[in-house]
Amino acid sequence: MENIVDKKNHWMASHITEAQFPTPLSQTGLSIYLSKPRECVTLDTSKAHPSQSESAITIYPVDCHPLTIRYSIVLASQWQDETEKEAMIEYLTQIMFEPESPAELYVGFYHGKPAACGMIFHDEQHGDLIADVYALPIAQQAQLIEDMHQALISRCHHSSVYIEKNAA
Repeated sequence: MENIVDKKNHWMASHITEAQFPTPLSQTGLSIYLSKPRECVTLDTSKAHPSQSESAITIYPVDCHPLTIRYSIVLASQWQDETEKEAMIEYLTQIMFEPESPAELYVGFYHGKPAACGMIFHDEQHGDLIADVYALPIAQQAQLIEDMHQALISRCHHSSVYIEKNAA
């Protein structure tokens, strides 16, 4: 389980560590991202059932830079410090996708505005990791996070599914 988290973190870091000219702010953002305490749990897919209620969000795969920006803004909103938030946006907007990318990012729109985000990291050896699920701090935040989790679970390819959450 930790191995898939390490692989996801390596992929996330590669957008800065392998960049020809990473900005100092994006390097700071990477450090902030990697230092956030998280815990990983195994999802029992035999007990995971799709939600019977209609989702409050419309989910789009991040397949272009404008959606990467929206993903970045939503995920970075969990940092309260404006300097950290700015560094996170700078870092996250550096994410580049290739056809064989092991990760899929998603943005959830609520009433036409980006409000939730999440990632599925696929690994042939370990399974799928659902990570970085977050929603803007609005009244419906808990429901938006649940809707995003359900949407990502339904998109997983493997029977082994792990969920990475912020540590309490």
